[in-house]
Amino acid sequence: MKAKVGLYHFCLKRNLWSVYQYTSVSQTSNSSSHIEDYCNYEDAVKAVYRLNGWAEPRNIVKRF
Repeated sequence: MKAKVGLYHFCLKRNLWSVYQYTSVSQTSNSSSHIEDYCNYEDAVKAVYRLNGWAEPRNIVKRF
């Protein structure tokens, strides 16, 4: 997924999965605003897909 203003993404922050929304995107840096935190990876993935308006993924596999 390429960064675009308005899209949602998530990352691990300390021991929680945090969902962010891109507020500005440039070639050298991106800026995001915090939306909410989730305890489970699967919940964060589902939230990002729902917020972006995408169909819910069939299989959610944590690959790291």
